[in-house]
Amino acid sequence: MKGFLYFLIIVFLSSCNNLSIEQSNKYSEIELTELTELKQSMQTNLGTKKINSEFGFTINKTNEWKQVGDKLITNFQNMYNLHINYEPEDSDYPYKGWFFGWVKDQCNPGYEGCDAIYAAKSKSLTGPWLIYSGDKNDGSPKWTTHESIEKWVPVIAGGPTNYDNWHNGDPSVVKYKDIYYMAYSATGFNKDGIPYGQPNDNDSDISVVMGAISNDGLNWTKSDKPILIYKPQWGQPPMKKDGYMHEFGSYHRPSLMVEDNKFKLWIDAYEKNSFNMLYAENNSNFMASDNWKILRGMGNSALINFPNPDIIKVEDLYLAFGDPVHAEAPEEGWGKRKITWAVSLNGLDWKSVGYMDTDAGWQGIFVPEALVAKDGDKYVINLTYGTMIKDHFHQDSIRMKRWILGQDELEELKKYAYIK
Repeated sequence: MKGFLYFLIIVFLSSCNNLSIEQSNKYSEIELTELTELKQSMQTNLGTKKINSEFGFTINKTNEWKQVGDKLITNFQNMYNLHINYEPEDSDYPYKGWFFGWVKDQCNPGYEGCDAIYAAKSKSLTGPWLIYSGDKNDGSPKWTTHESIEKWVPVIAGGPTNYDNWHNGDPSVVKYKDIYYMAYSATGFNKDGIPYGQPNDNDSDISVVMGAISNDGLNWTKSDKPILIYKPQWGQPPMKKDGYMHEFGSYHRPSLMVEDNKFKLWIDAYEKNSFNMLYAENNSNFMASDNWKILRGMGNSALINFPNPDIIKVEDLYLAFGDPVHAEAPEEGWGKRKITWAVSLNGLDWKSVGYMDTDAGWQGIFVPEALVAKDGDKYVINLTYGTMIKDHFHQDSIRMKRWILGQDELEELKKYAYIK
C-alpha cells in the first residue's frame, strides 16, 4: 500500500490539491487522506533539505558580507573585541565602544596586570574613532585617535584579587535604565597566588567572568568577585603537570543582553578539548554571583565548539557569532578558525548557519562583535573583528563587515532554526 501511494503521489503531485469528484471517487477516503499527508510530508522534506543545504557549519557565506572601509582602529600592538553600542540620545557621539589588549608594548607597562580595557566613541560607525585618554584639569575626559596611542588610558585594568590580577578583557556592555553594565573576562593567578610558569605554582591561572557598573562608561566599579566561576577550578591543578589548561572551566568571553527585564549572558568555557558556549540568566542584582543561574552548563552546552560568542537579536531570532575551529579547512594553525554564525529561537538551542573566509593579507580574523540596525524592512548587521598578522598571534587592526538581512532570508533562517 505504501509503495502504491508513493507512486500515486508522483502521478498526481500537481493536481491532488484540487481533485475532481470523479477522480476522488476512484479512491477511498482513507487512501485520499494518506495521499494528501504523504504529499505534504514530501513537500516538507523537500523544503527541509533545501534549507539544510543552504545553511550549516561548513557552508561558505563570505559573499553575503561587504567590507566597510578599511581599518577602524589600528597602530597598536595587539587589540581586538570592539563592542559597539548605539546611543541616539547623544547627537554628537552616538556610537560608544569598548575594546581591549596591548596598546604600545606587551602587557601595557605602567598599569596593573596585562590585558586592559579601553573606551572609544565616534560620530559614525566608520570613524574616526576617539579613544579615552585620561581627564583634563577640569575633570572632563580627553580623547585622541590611533595616531596618539601613547596617550590612551584604560578604563579597566588588573585588579587586586587572584581572580583578576592578570588579564582583563573581552568587554560586553549594555546600557539599561541609564546605567552601564559590563560583563568581561578576567584571569588571575588562582588560589596559590603564583603566576603560571613560576616556581611553586601548583594550580596554573584561573579564568572567570567579572561584572562592572558605571554611570558614564568610563569610571567603573568592579564586582567584588566573579559573577560566573567554575568553582572546582579554584586551586585545582591543571590537566598536565606544568601545563596551563584545566580539564573543565575557564569561563570567559561573555556576551551580555538585557531582555524582559532580565540579564542574559552567553560565555565560552573549556570542556576537555573544546571551547563550548554556555548560557546563564540573572533576574535581579547583576553584580551578585548568587543571582546568576546557569541554564546551559558543562555537559549541556548551548553550542559545541563556539569560542568568543557574541549574540544579538533580530525580531524573534537570536544570532550568535564566534570563531570556532573548522577541521575541514585547508589552512593550518590559526587559519583553521573561521568567523561563524548560528541561529536560535530561544537562545538555548542553536544551529550553525555558515562561515566567512579570512581577509586577504592576514592569517585569521577573530573575536566578532555585532551591532544590528533597521533599514526599512531590512536589517543591517555590522560586525567588527580583529585581524591577526601572519606568523604571529598579534592582531594589528580592527575592521568591519556588513550583512544586509532581508525579510525573505530572515524567514528562511527562522524556519531553519525551527527544524529539529
